[in-house]
Amino acid sequence: MKRKRILTGLFILVLCISSLGACGKPASNGSTAGKSSGENAADTNETEKSGENLNETGFPIVNDPVTLTVFGARDQNQADWNEVFVLQKYEEMSNVIMDYQEVPADGFDERKQLLFASNELPDIFLRCSFTPTEIASYGVTSRQLIPLDELIEKYAPNLSAIYAENPLLKQAVTAPDGNMYTIPGIDISATGRMGFKQWINQKWLDAVGKEIPTTLDEFKDVLIAFRDGDPNQNGEKDEIPMGIREPSTVYQLAGSFGLQYQMRDTYNIDDSGKLHNWITDDAFKEYLIYLHDLYSEKLLWQDYYKNDRSLWRSNLANALFGAMYMPYSDVFLNVEDQFTGYAPLIGPYGDQFWSDANTGIDVVGAFAISNTCQNPEAAIRWVDYFFSEEGSLFFNYGIEGETYYMDEKGQPRFNDEILNAEEGFMTALGKINLVPGKGFPVITTDITNGTVASDLTKTVAAGIAEFLPEKVYAKPSVNTEDIERVNTIEQDLFAYRDEAVTKFILGEWDFSKWEEYCSTIEQIGVRDLETIYQNALDNLN
Repeated sequence: MKRKRILTGLFILVLCISSLGACGKPASNGSTAGKSSGENAADTNETEKSGENLNETGFPIVNDPVTLTVFGARDQNQADWNEVFVLQKYEEMSNVIMDYQEVPADGFDERKQLLFASNELPDIFLRCSFTPTEIASYGVTSRQLIPLDELIEKYAPNLSAIYAENPLLKQAVTAPDGNMYTIPGIDISATGRMGFKQWINQKWLDAVGKEIPTTLDEFKDVLIAFRDGDPNQNGEKDEIPMGIREPSTVYQLAGSFGLQYQMRDTYNIDDSGKLHNWITDDAFKEYLIYLHDLYSEKLLWQDYYKNDRSLWRSNLANALFGAMYMPYSDVFLNVEDQFTGYAPLIGPYGDQFWSDANTGIDVVGAFAISNTCQNPEAAIRWVDYFFSEEGSLFFNYGIEGETYYMDEKGQPRFNDEILNAEEGFMTALGKINLVPGKGFPVITTDITNGTVASDLTKTVAAGIAEFLPEKVYAKPSVNTEDIERVNTIEQDLFAYRDEAVTKFILGEWDFSKWEEYCSTIEQIGVRDLETIYQNALDNLN
């Protein structure tokens, strides 16, 4: 039976939020979180000074400048953070001086681990992408990250209003002990409701005389025409019929085989809330056989398994893909007009839904405060502004008249010198804000998602939206006693799974090894994971 999922209003938030509303008086113990009793007297004095300096509403956030150290991951398209336009302007507005200590994304996780091991912590963690496991370790267990619940309630009216409108978002960032240790990035835009969108080269379709496919068989027929019909008409056999970006992106494209991607992992969750990891299911085997068939006939990009992002982007920019999967068109804007979107393909059992659905949480651990921070109230007020409509527009676009203008439809548009920068749009954007690479604690809406979501991207997303699951679950935080077990299982499971799946697709493993693969997956502990996550999900519910 065809399972065509209709998206409910799960993600729709009514943002009737003042940009910086009053919300209580400074807490006398706000600066003492995570401290030992011997430090309380000194901390009380610091808190009193902080309270006198702090403004509960409006700008500046503090009367006399305060400096906070900030550690985070800088995307390759971002300028040095102290040179980013929005951050410079916000420093002037807020009087909160940020001492940025960002490091490149490559090797960032190792640097983060060393920082906590040494306990030489900054005041703030920004764009650190804390996982639920890290939150449980650094927050629940060691308290190197402080609980934010009271601070949010008293000093973050914008974020508090969002959580009140949609408790599922708050639930997704709540640790097993009931506290929140991080602030997420939130995306409630239509394009943000899904990760990958599927694109097909309409120019190539026209050249080979094919219609947009609706089934897996029709799709393969189109790919063969792309391979053999010289659709780019250059006389060379350089076309790549189908592009998958890297090995880890095969799982969220399996909706045609009845496989969801709940909790951003290989799980189905039924209407009763029961979850199941499907990586040993026959349906997954059929999906891999299909992908292997495409690969063996040179219909699937032959280098996908190398995870070569530079080559991937080059292929995109030169329109060498016939069909491919991308969240946004920002890296192929120069040839975007060749592509169009299409509905999920109908699978062998009539399944037709899009697995790569999002909860509305862009990243769980986008922002956190360490237990050494002497001005946590100012830090929370600093971040809360980005969860207002005004602050979201400011972060994503900058200042009207300087970096953007409003078009006749009331949509913000970047100035031409940014859009058409010689260095490339994403590099130019990285001098304005920290949008490239995402992961910033900000709310993104249909008004402010145009920084990376082109009008065509929005159209493509709209065509897929009705095929999303009705309910989308985040991976719940597990009890502290289960953390080590989960880490051990997932580390081994993901490594073996990804290696085995790649070998099946490339043909290095024959499918006669399927039972051996399933047995190994079971031995690693996939069913233990199911039980742990089921209990965690039941506890949240």
